Amino acid sequence: MFTRIRGQQRAVELLQRALRDDRTAHSYLFHGPQGVGKVTAALALGMAHNCLAPKLRRPCGECNSCRKFITFNHPDLLYIFPTPNLSITPEREIKDKALAEQYEAYLENRRKHPWREFLFTSRTGIRLDMIRMLQHHVIRTPLEGRFKVYIIEDAETMGRQAANAFLKTLEEPPADTRIILTTTRPHLLLQTILSRCQKVPFQPLTRQIIETELIENRSLENIEAKTYARIAGGNMEKALRLVEEGHIEARQLAIEFVEILIAQDDNEFLDFLERSHQGKVHAVYDELLTYLAVWLADVGLYKDDPDQIANIDKTHLFDHFYAHRVDADELISDLLDTLDGLRRRLRGNVNPRLVLTRVYHILGEAFGFSR
Repeated sequence: MFTRIRGQQRAVELLQRALRDDRTAHSYLFHGPQGVGKVTAALALGMAHNCLAPKLRRPCGECNSCRKFITFNHPDLLYIFPTPNLSITPEREIKDKALAEQYEAYLENRRKHPWREFLFTSRTGIRLDMIRMLQHHVIRTPLEGRFKVYIIEDAETMGRQAANAFLKTLEEPPADTRIILTTTRPHLLLQTILSRCQKVPFQPLTRQIIETELIENRSLENIEAKTYARIAGGNMEKALRLVEEGHIEARQLAIEFVEILIAQDDNEFLDFLERSHQGKVHAVYDELLTYLAVWLADVGLYKDDPDQIANIDKTHLFDHFYAHRVDADELISDLLDTLDGLRRRLRGNVNPRLVLTRVYHILGEAFGFSR
């Protein structure tokens, strides 16, 4: 299971050494960016504590105990994650049928497609009833394994009441208990919780790691893998979602936009607006602006670090930027900030056509394409 965790060698070695020496902590805090393997590592650590294989092979991922962990069905595993107000009982009963179905759907998504986003129908968080459920189970002896394992995903979403109640359990956990919290924002947790956990940092994944995964295990071409890896920003889950949702179409729109930008063909730009105005308009334009940010980043890399360019099949277009502005690379930082601000406006109630038209004129003037 640990072998599935890419790019986190230091964290994995720390956990494996603790397992090998029988010196694992009662409570851990795995902190780092989204989509870099924190929950997978938490599950692997929990599996290892109850794995039936010889010590040096734990977790094997194959024994009966490991298989139950992988499917979140082990009786000594409690997996807590942000949900709507479920009013869940200590025995894990959810009386509202619709919410119970959503809860199970989340778990099924986590089992089969953990990189996919799952959206509940109302605001989510880790609530007091979930912590009371944990407290109900923590005083019991393990049912099948040697240890009870509690994984709390996105622990920073605990409300004040839930956090204070959880702190009582964290102060004196039973010896047969392992608690693992994951978070992208450790600063939002109570200091008293932070002080009682052994902290394990997780790092953003390099583009090379994501590219390798996409090429070797997702059968992508080199250019597509480079593009997705750049956009993902170190987040493997995001890269896999991009692949699954077929976002390469947005890249083609971005290429077309850049070609029109260089030519400064206003009539063609208006036609482009009409053709791209389909389906979920805001989503289409949001993707387009994301890819345009990748293009701008490539322009900045073109002169001094061309090996890092994502759009390696379109380098001839970059020549046009430098033909009009020899210092094109010096404009990129400010333009990326501007583009990010326009993307935020797009996510509000601003007309998407107006936003894209603004981008067209700003970039045209900045690089000297405007006539």
